[in-house]
Amino acid sequence: MRRPTVLPVIVAAAFSLVACDHPAAPNVLKVASSESALTDVGNHGPPGSLVFHSARSGDLEIYRMNPDGTDPVRLTNSPGEDDWPDISPNGRYVAFASTRTGNREIFVLDLADGSLRNVSQSPGDDNWPRWSPNGKQIAFHSNRDGNYEIYVVNADGSSSPRRVTNNPLLDQWPDWSPDGKHIAFRRDFDVFVIDADGEEQNPRRLTNLPTTIDQMPAWSPNGQQIAFMSLREGYCAVFLMSVDGDTPEHPAVNLTPKASGDPSSQWCSRAPAWSRDGQRIYFQSMRPGTGGTADLFVMNADGTGLERLTVSAGEDGGPRVR
Repeated sequence: MRRPTVLPVIVAAAFSLVACDHPAAPNVLKVASSESALTDVGNHGPPGSLVFHSARSGDLEIYRMNPDGTDPVRLTNSPGEDDWPDISPNGRYVAFASTRTGNREIFVLDLADGSLRNVSQSPGDDNWPRWSPNGKQIAFHSNRDGNYEIYVVNADGSSSPRRVTNNPLLDQWPDWSPDGKHIAFRRDFDVFVIDADGEEQNPRRLTNLPTTIDQMPAWSPNGQQIAFMSLREGYCAVFLMSVDGDTPEHPAVNLTPKASGDPSSQWCSRAPAWSRDGQRIYFQSMRPGTGGTADLFVMNADGTGLERLTVSAGEDGGPRVR
């Protein structure tokens, strides 16, 4: 278990914000760009390439750290909740959800100059941003039209969000395929895949357990597997299935089974995210050893080699790496 080094946080005096209809308060912290960081940390990724949210400071803020759990640095300082971040493929930008304007919207933070942009511009609930593989678009879910649907917006805010799904059931938790052609997401209680181009194009169901919840899909870098959260065994756990779906011939596998004898209410592992080489899966987990709050863990893609990355009094969650 690695205990992350606590670094002093230096608040920048002020930042000029990119113009938008609903400008955000300049409450981000000055950090160095990771775009030129080429040396891997323990062969797991560039320095500062893992982002997550944490309540260790009292409220939910965005942090980044090395992929081995060292050197956490706080990136935001907002009186609202900042959570569910994702880091752009080039490492320069962090998209995240925030209630700093009153309702939850999608913001993009430039790590090079500290500028902040609201790209969702909606009075609804916009959440769970995910960068496209080419770094040009962001997928997210929103109830701006009444029902939760999946939307895509240009990462620079130059377009209005367009709807990818159009269904009366609940659509949430999107994730791009590595080639950028498809989006995996939760529909109702199951995981689906849909074409990223167009609206309601070729939806396909990957799980079929109508009495439980499967959600938060995460596509492997090679495009062959999808990790996701499921409640099918009575508690939330990270499962792994083929991109062809959870079938009787190739059933999904529980990578984070609880210890026998422990109450199901004390176990919850969710929000899986793949390492860039596809060898490891990061996730947040609450279990008896975390004292009732979630911390960040990493494991091999087959569920072995479990390692705890954070030890925090508040929730640490939503890990994403590049």
